[in-house]
Amino acid sequence: MTDKQMQFIAWLITTATDKCATIEDVRKMNEEIRRHAAGPMEENEKKGD
Repeated sequence: MTDKQMQFIAWLITTATDKCATIEDVRKMNEEIRRHAAGPMEENEKKGD
């Protein structure tokens, strides 16, 4: 991953979490980010369980 890609990811996450009012909102946002970061393969495996 390039530095520019890492900078973009950091910007994206901080921009999203800046919109959160509480730490609980941040935790929910992080959970959603992790779900999306898992990608379609893991999601499909979970659905098959």
